[in-house]
Amino acid sequence: MIIAWILSIIFSFSALIFYLEKMNALELIHLNTQAQTQEHFIQAEQIILACQSDLLLGAHLDHPDCDFDSPEKHHWLISNLNKPQIEVLVFFDSELDAVTRLNWRQIFD
Repeated sequence: MIIAWILSIIFSFSALIFYLEKMNALELIHLNTQAQTQEHFIQAEQIILACQSDLLLGAHLDHPDCDFDSPEKHHWLISNLNKPQIEVLVFFDSELDAVTRLNWRQIFD
């Protein structure tokens, strides 16, 4: 009887150790995925900022990483072509040579 009780405790501890190792592995995968996603999002934001500055300079027609669309007068939709895809609505004031960001969103497939 005592041997069965000791064996059940040993099996319970081994199951607990297996579970903790599995949770540690999942946490490491989660942290690496989150860091990688944040890095890609920052790169996408930098591309959008470069596109906004190209809009100010008037060189927006030949930018290879962005798509420009003008739904209204002085309003521009700028989106990057890489993933994660971000779309930004900006107001372009040609008198002040200023671009004001009105809205942004992440585009999901």
